[in-house]
Amino acid sequence: MRNLLISLVCATAFTTSYAQQYTTAIGIRGDWSNLDVAYADFNLKHFINGTSNAFETTLGFGRRHVWVQGMYIRNYPITGGFEWYWGAGGDLGYWSQNYAYRADGKESAGIWTGFDANIGIEYTFPEFPVNVSFDAGPTLRMYPYVEVGPLVGFSIRYAFRQK
Repeated sequence: MRNLLISLVCATAFTTSYAQQYTTAIGIRGDWSNLDVAYADFNLKHFINGTSNAFETTLGFGRRHVWVQGMYIRNYPITGGFEWYWGAGGDLGYWSQNYAYRADGKESAGIWTGFDANIGIEYTFPEFPVNVSFDAGPTLRMYPYVEVGPLVGFSIRYAFRQK
């Protein structure tokens, strides 16, 4: 009896995933951070096999830098098209202050890497395939120096619906 109960609990726990309202969404993202992260980004979110697990990739450009971010995202339904989510991942970027087309040097250009986390809310409109999200969380710069700051973002994406 105990083995049956354990099997039933495990089966229920591992099959509680639900079908997402969309499989892939692509759009734009606006970011704010005090660590010189991009201001306007291209954003892609893709769910894995109809589960609540997703990967989100962001490619951003700023006045003096370019960066890419990869995040693992976990969504949870709230009600009526609203979902909340959390995620964690990393980023890699290149910055330059080379305005006069001088040769890049250690003082005027370089790369950075870091870790990111977020928690947010998103809404997918039932009438048309648009998804909007708002999230915030910390970003930890690891190279070339250690620094912590906030990362706040707002995304508008076209959602490709499941069939």
